[in-house]
Amino acid sequence: MWEQLVRLEVYHFLYAFARVGSAFLVMPFLSSSFIPVKIRLLFTIAFSVLLTPLMVDKMPAPPTTALELARHLCGEVTVGVFMGMVPAIFMVAIDLVGINAAMATSFSNATVLDPQSSMQTTVLSSFLSLIAVMTIVATNLHHLMIGAVLDSYDLFAVGAPLMTEDMKEFVAKILSLSFLCGFKIGAPFILMIVVLYTSMGIMSRLMPQLNIMFVIMPLQVYLGLALIMMSLPMIIWWFVSFVDDQMALWLAGGG
Repeated sequence: MWEQLVRLEVYHFLYAFARVGSAFLVMPFLSSSFIPVKIRLLFTIAFSVLLTPLMVDKMPAPPTTALELARHLCGEVTVGVFMGMVPAIFMVAIDLVGINAAMATSFSNATVLDPQSSMQTTVLSSFLSLIAVMTIVATNLHHLMIGAVLDSYDLFAVGAPLMTEDMKEFVAKILSLSFLCGFKIGAPFILMIVVLYTSMGIMSRLMPQLNIMFVIMPLQVYLGLALIMMSLPMIIWWFVSFVDDQMALWLAGGG
């Protein structure tokens, strides 16, 4: 009896660890390279241990074959990646704002390693991304992201067929909304680029002997940085409001 109970709990833990671990692997903040791998692994194991007794009623019976176990684990990993990827897609909006700001300030070639995506990105994109993640944590929005993983058991039962078409449509919808939000937030920088380069074209025609680039480049840097300083609170507020609204709609829709 004891061996059967232990075996059952081990399978339940494996299912929980597969979904939670894959979600935390791509979720903002929790997937940051600034957090040591051992800390992330311990947090995932502890969270899975706490989650296992709560989800016993929603777990299937122990698999009878290795193929069935592999199928269940692959499904759990897929669902976990989906649940972690949706919040990660929200970060596309702030990344797009950073790219527009870098173009407006002529900092496009200044790149650093982004701890969230572990990829090279512009300095301003990394700066805005770090502030956005800190604001998400400070406002406890990451609790909604973790709570979405728990609520996913109501929509994606362990061992049930995956709703791949609905998942693809939802990812495409969230991605389009994130791009739209990024363009809206970065509109002042796009407008600045258009006005500045239009002015450069007019001045180069009116005064061909003047070195326009020598005059405009310092002005572009100063105006771009000034625009960032003035609009930074509104940028972060708009982005966090977008994440909050989308997370609320996502949770209200059942995942």
